[in-house]
Amino acid sequence: MATSITNSRPICTYPIPMSIQSKLSKAGFLTTGSVANLRPSELSSSAEISLEDAADVLDLVRKPNGLFLETKTALEILREEQRNYPIVTMSQNIDKILNGGVPLAKITEISGIAGVGKTQLCLQLCVTVQMPEECGGLKGHAVYIDTEGSFNASRLQDMSQACIEHCRNAMNLAAENWNLASITENIFVFRCKEVTELLSCVMILKEFLKTHDQVKLIVIDSLAFHFRHDMENAALRSRVLHKIAAELARLAVESKLAVVVTNQMTTKFDSKGQGRLTPALGTSWGHAPTFRLILDWDPSRSFRWATLIKSSSLPPGSAPYQKIARVVKLYRFSNQGYLFPY
Repeated sequence: MATSITNSRPICTYPIPMSIQSKLSKAGFLTTGSVANLRPSELSSSAEISLEDAADVLDLVRKPNGLFLETKTALEILREEQRNYPIVTMSQNIDKILNGGVPLAKITEISGIAGVGKTQLCLQLCVTVQMPEECGGLKGHAVYIDTEGSFNASRLQDMSQACIEHCRNAMNLAAENWNLASITENIFVFRCKEVTELLSCVMILKEFLKTHDQVKLIVIDSLAFHFRHDMENAALRSRVLHKIAAELARLAVESKLAVVVTNQMTTKFDSKGQGRLTPALGTSWGHAPTFRLILDWDPSRSFRWATLIKSSSLPPGSAPYQKIARVVKLYRFSNQGYLFPY
């Protein structure tokens, strides 16, 4: 009886891409029984799909019912999240509003106007993710996808040196344990000059990570640049953004790494014609990041604010900061209301 039920199960009930499902249906393969006894080469030839896709289909339908779906208890998920230590930002204030730093297995968006410090914060994360574990780091590597040509190696060098000095002074870290050469060698930079290159780069990251399993951070700076300049077709833009978002989310979870994307700002008008600045790329993209952080100037222009506007688990919060030559320095308020550099 169980075999009969399994053999009669419709192919459309399995998590098989629609493009492959349509070819299987056109070739007359509608149930598991119609394909279960075929070899991959036979299915590939009959349905006009690749040999790899045919092998994946057969592997899927031959599994006992339900086993193709991964099941975990809530307790297992909670313990996994507790083992995923975040990437510290070297700021007590910003780490506090992010509950310890930029989280692994999530997408974090950093938005703001030009010159507010988005790129510098991303560069700093590429350094802090590599800090030794005794200094609060993950001893991981970083991937930096540069779409605007804003990656600045000399600035990265200054920030790396400042972070090294901080760790050595705070933890008496030996020079050979962590140095400038190792930091720069473990940041892999991809330059994407158009949206097709960006999409291709994101889609090949899965293969790249197989040989670079120490990567704990992927940065895209910025995601919005090509979409705002190269793609006027809104429907196509939405599809490509969705594909990128889905792949980034999958990589974050499967590889237990942090994904950080920067976004530009745009003006949104309400029903009364009043405009306000909001992150670009629309509401469909806005659902993709788990955390959304906006960097902005204080009205006095003497320092800036980092504000958490979206989180699935944390309350909104703000922290003042200042961008200086070597690091992003966050400020804390004293009980009297004065600002002190942290």
